Amino acid sequence: MTSGDHGTSGDHGTGGSHAAGREQDGERAHAVPRDAADGPPPWVAACGTPVAVVQGSWSGRRGLGSSSPCAECRRLVPG
Repeated sequence: MTSGDHGTSGDHGTGGSHAAGREQDGERAHAVPRDAADGPPPWVAACGTPVAVVQGSWSGRRGLGSSSPCAECRRLVPG
């Protein structure tokens, strides 16, 4: 389920067009395309990793600001 920040942006390829997602048993944050994150699961991150939880913005504290953002998602969606 997504959190309260459902805003969209026309700048695809940036953190504003992606939500932050996490694997069920992991701490690593992943970038999930906003259009997919706003829909029902399953969700898949930009790097191809399935995620179980989507919450917050990729460019915020739950994504790039987290303690362990995915390196491949960071490369693909710099924020």
